[in-house]
Amino acid sequence: MFSVVIVAAGSAKRTALGYNKIFYKIKNRTLLEYSVQPFLDDPDFTEVVIVVSKEDMQSVRQLFPHTNIKFVIGGSTRQKSVFNGLSLINEDYVLIHDSARPNLKVEVLADIKKSVMERGATILYSPAKDSVVEYSGNQVVTYRNRSEIGLVQTPQAFPSEAIKKAHSLALKAKRDYTDDASLYQSELDQPIFLLLGDDTNIKATTKTDLAILEDLL
Repeated sequence: MFSVVIVAAGSAKRTALGYNKIFYKIKNRTLLEYSVQPFLDDPDFTEVVIVVSKEDMQSVRQLFPHTNIKFVIGGSTRQKSVFNGLSLINEDYVLIHDSARPNLKVEVLADIKKSVMERGATILYSPAKDSVVEYSGNQVVTYRNRSEIGLVQTPQAFPSEAIKKAHSLALKAKRDYTDDASLYQSELDQPIFLLLGDDTNIKATTKTDLAILEDLL
């Protein structure tokens, strides 16, 4: 019924670890293992695809020696990497997840599966808590209404054939997007539904994030 594409092909330079952050260990498990495990544990996910760089392929395979995970080499951008991952899926619905979001809760996963089946394309978000400004250089241009601002999380969930079509259209037209939901909405002119996420579903981007995850996991 469900596939998942887990994107792990980035360079992870902002964490300044000197190696790919997906291999950062907390309690003897890598971030990638934490990020993949909820989908391996869920019987609804019959296909798990990990998109990885050529350089990391062997190391990633060694983390999952006894599973039916599919592996594919990533592209030059995240968008192209997702496209490569989608080429391997066959189920009706697909979730696209960041390899560096290791704290996805089972309850949240259940909610987004239900939403994509009942409503269509769905993304997780958290409402903005701080005041939000639009700026240029070191000056404020304007304040935005934070009650109308949300921070996007993954996984994002889609009907599989629709997101494949959207990615194909974007690739053919050479249009770039910041995430799969914006690509889907723009290329197909289809709505994206919101689902309240979990504040602890953070992405490991900086060393501060890693320190927080040390406490959460």
